[in-house]
Amino acid sequence: MGLGTKITLVSLASLIAALGAYVYQKKKKEIIPWTWEEVGKLTKLNLFPLKSGHRIELHKAECTKYGLRQTKDEDAVQLRDRCLVVYSEKDNEFRTARTYPKMVLIDVSVHDDKYLAVDVPTMRTLYVQIPIKDENKESFIRLHKGEEMYAIDCGDEAASWFSRYILGKDVGLRLGFHDASRSRNISKTHKTILDYYTNLTNSSTGLYSDLTAVLLVNHASVRDLNARIGTSSVSVDNFRPNVVVDGPKLEAYAEDDWDWIKIGDVVLRNVKECTRCIMTTIDPENENRSSDREPLKTLETYRLSNGPSRLPTMGINCEVKVEGIIKLGDPVFISKSVLSSATNGTIKH
Repeated sequence: MGLGTKITLVSLASLIAALGAYVYQKKKKEIIPWTWEEVGKLTKLNLFPLKSGHRIELHKAECTKYGLRQTKDEDAVQLRDRCLVVYSEKDNEFRTARTYPKMVLIDVSVHDDKYLAVDVPTMRTLYVQIPIKDENKESFIRLHKGEEMYAIDCGDEAASWFSRYILGKDVGLRLGFHDASRSRNISKTHKTILDYYTNLTNSSTGLYSDLTAVLLVNHASVRDLNARIGTSSVSVDNFRPNVVVDGPKLEAYAEDDWDWIKIGDVVLRNVKECTRCIMTTIDPENENRSSDREPLKTLETYRLSNGPSRLPTMGINCEVKVEGIIKLGDPVFISKSVLSSATNGTIKH
């Protein structure tokens, strides 16, 4: 065996060893902790059936890998978080309350085992038959960063209703439904943040959520923000969380440093701090925008991310590691393990 061959074999062995160590470290990070510390209680549980629509406040929910879902009812379907999306008929691009604030007033509920009911104060109730992919048109719509997402079209009547309410026209928008039959792949469209946030993966994503399956907010952080603003009261609902945690000993922004979170049967992992946009300035109860850009104006003074998006932050984006049932009043635990780099993007207050 020549010298060149020996060097090649040594290099190959080194590469295999390095790869093995890398795989081991990745797997090691995924070991669920067995030691937990209680930090507070689950005080609010929100499901948003329509992206940018109004919330449904739940007493308990099933937490799946795609996010919250209503618990099973014998005679009705189970709505999932962000399972509906409004999109443009012209270019299949999604539409949100960032551009059309009145969308925050749209309520979606279960009518029966085949139909959803959609309501706003100014229009008749729309009954939407839950579409089945073998019987309805399938589309791919564009979300943030050009990510293409699967959708089943909800039909012409729904399209007309949403177009009239949002645009004041008979056409222009359509309603899409996700049956959770396909997963997202953000490897190309979100490569920059995937490279930066090492715990964020394709498995972290929800349906039509901006990114992850679950958004957690610490109520103490919102109270601290309001104290800093001074002249107004920003609701925790301005941040559109799925899960709100509170407790007498809970410190503001403690969630920045949480790694693993356990609520009821469910285990979550913090994969990224949640960067914030103009949506937070819209009152979720009346569609009014704040005239002073709050809470963004104040958050920008002390809560800017160090990550690829230099935006203010509030709350944490979580991946569902263990599915199960959660309910109001459940104690919230965090792991005592060594913290990961999941939230290394936030400038500490």
